[in-house]
Amino acid sequence: MFNFFKYFIYTMIFFSLVLFYLFFTPLGQKDLYNLIGYKVSQKVGLEVIVKSIDISHFPNMILEMNIEHKAKLILNGYMDDSQMDMDYTLDSECIASDICEIDDDIDIKGHVKGPFYKLFIEGKGRALDGNVSYSAMKFTDKVEDIRVSMKDVNSTKLLKLLGQDPLIQGKANAEVHFEHMAKNTKKGSIIYDVQDNNFSDIPLYVQSKVMIDDMQHSFTLDLTSPHLKVNISKGHYDQEKGRAEAFYIVDIKDLAKLETLLGHRYLGAFYAMGEIKYDKYVHISGLSKSFGGMSDFTFERDGLHIKLEDVSLKDIMMLFPVPSMIDADATGDIYYNFIQETMIVNADLSNAKFLHSTLVDIIHKKAGVKMMQERFDKSRLEMSYHDSIIHGFMKLKNRNSHLYLTGATVNTEKNTIDAYFDFKMQKQEFRGKVFGSLDSPEVNLDMQKLIKYQMDKQLDKMMGKGANNMIDKMPMGGMAKDVAAGMGASFMGMFF
Repeated sequence: MFNFFKYFIYTMIFFSLVLFYLFFTPLGQKDLYNLIGYKVSQKVGLEVIVKSIDISHFPNMILEMNIEHKAKLILNGYMDDSQMDMDYTLDSECIASDICEIDDDIDIKGHVKGPFYKLFIEGKGRALDGNVSYSAMKFTDKVEDIRVSMKDVNSTKLLKLLGQDPLIQGKANAEVHFEHMAKNTKKGSIIYDVQDNNFSDIPLYVQSKVMIDDMQHSFTLDLTSPHLKVNISKGHYDQEKGRAEAFYIVDIKDLAKLETLLGHRYLGAFYAMGEIKYDKYVHISGLSKSFGGMSDFTFERDGLHIKLEDVSLKDIMMLFPVPSMIDADATGDIYYNFIQETMIVNADLSNAKFLHSTLVDIIHKKAGVKMMQERFDKSRLEMSYHDSIIHGFMKLKNRNSHLYLTGATVNTEKNTIDAYFDFKMQKQEFRGKVFGSLDSPEVNLDMQKLIKYQMDKQLDKMMGKGANNMIDKMPMGGMAKDVAAGMGASFMGMFF
């Protein structure tokens, strides 16, 4: 019996010393905190460092901990080896994810309850410069019934936290609900909207919804401003394969209002609809009737291919940094490379007419021809554009008139032209070369052809058309007129 009491007393003294060491010495408290921190980390799946413990009302206690070296967590309530029922406060001056860490003031209050293998967590407070509330059921290897509500949060901070470029910046709202989320599986939805009052000098409101089922995502997106509407529907994204596709509608009331966004002052309205795909690169196809006819276009990699059918040539050329001197109903193809800034145009033209230009004024002044009154149904335009240089030819023709512009080179940067032309219009006929500044080009005319034509006109007036035809049929009659025209051309060439 004596030995029993002796060992009992020794045992009590030993445990007393252990308890005294653990709770009343700094070194012992450190070992105890490390032990508790290790156990809690195993239970919740996060790195937890215990800073202090108040167990004066055990099993109720107050714990102060650091989580993932980023946040301060204070728990106050009941906790034992298997479960907890505690209020908490979470404070931090930064917020972090696996992708990045950003400065942010976090002040969250909430409650956690249940066994460690099935904890119900809820909380609300300030984060991301807005109001945040959430709840979830945390299991050892998964999380269920996740609900997150964000009101007026900073979209820039949120998108950076998610590893996305913050293209649209402003106050955002989000509603998140996941039925479950684990390492290799997830199912839920995200509803998100953001208001950017200065997106390239225009106000823009964005709404989106994403439905997630493991690696398969479906989505919709709406962009709205006073000047444009963009709707993306039936979107699908395969996360495993990195492929996406969706249908879209673009409705722009006035392209000129989007000059700061598009980088160029385009004019008029624009409406298009089609399909967008992504598989290593973006592919966009669509249809538009915004230019009078039908435009069937495809954007792939760096190039835009447009198939035209009775489209206003003037209106569609305003989309590119290339001047247009005519308008017509064009049927053909346009290809534009955005990286190389290269364009190729091949089109048949109907109902072609001249637009006002300096060249039109010069021909009217020197030959009296009102070119803007002419219409040409059998016409062709072929041209290329690169490094501010246009090369090509244009052939305009109707029953009585024509204009052939060949070997044409236009420098849009220096505003110069160099081209040969053959002209027959309104009882005038001549050929020549136009060159120099587009604002005040020089024209060299083949005066022999012009004078011969004028001589024929004068003979018609004096002698009648029949007499002129009779002279042409006389031996050497045509040659005589050619010689006279040649002499007149040489003389006029010194002054014209």
